[in-house]
Amino acid sequence: MGRVKAMMMDLEEKFEEKAVMVADDCETWHEFSSKMESHMDLVNHMGLDDVAKAIRMAEIWTEHQESAGKEAYGGVVLDD
Repeated sequence: MGRVKAMMMDLEEKFEEKAVMVADDCETWHEFSSKMESHMDLVNHMGLDDVAKAIRMAEIWTEHQESAGKEAYGGVVLDD
């Protein structure tokens, strides 16, 4: 793998790690996505659609919400 490709992959990984940390501090998707805008410089080599797919921002947010829900119910997942 070339150095440029390795550098781009490293930046994408850093962006994803940042997304996980930011999600912990946010209560809404809007707040999360707004805060992540300030970190877009890490993935400016990608298009916005590619960021959403490759970085899995929606999945990170969903995982955060599920985790927060489990904590609120003491680790118990309630069935509807």
